[in-house]
Amino acid sequence: VEVWMTTEQVPGCEEACEVLRSIFEAGGMQIEPRCLGEQDSYLHIDLTGPDAAETFASHGRMLDALQYLTNLILGRRGVHVRVVLDSEGFRKRREEVLTAMALKYADEVKARQEECEFDPMPPHERRIIHRVLLDDEGVRTYSEGEEPDRRVIIAPR
Repeated sequence: VEVWMTTEQVPGCEEACEVLRSIFEAGGMQIEPRCLGEQDSYLHIDLTGPDAAETFASHGRMLDALQYLTNLILGRRGVHVRVVLDSEGFRKRREEVLTAMALKYADEVKARQEECEFDPMPPHERRIIHRVLLDDEGVRTYSEGEEPDRRVIIAPR
């Protein structure tokens, strides 16, 4: 995994890693957070170690929950940074899957002229679908529902 900046250059990085280390230590997990840097106003942290694969293998739910908890703790401590957690390239693989699904479903929506509804997903995953289909003149996307059941709808234009 490529490191974009040193820890000292990224505001909030040290605090975020400290929170994560405390959680992993309390859980008896051998996982080490490593700041990759800041991109699009998000602090990206990669989680590695002997327990990382087993802990974060379940469709990213644990990764999303830990990301939410980390952001909540940092916010309450007055550290104004938005953290995105990844482990062993999960986020990249998930983005590729969501991109392929969005394109496939957009084609089906255009062919059938009927809306398509995704299962509920977290905001960062919904943004991927909206971004992928933003320039598609045959469909439009919107989100509906309340968290945690908010979902993306692809509709014909």
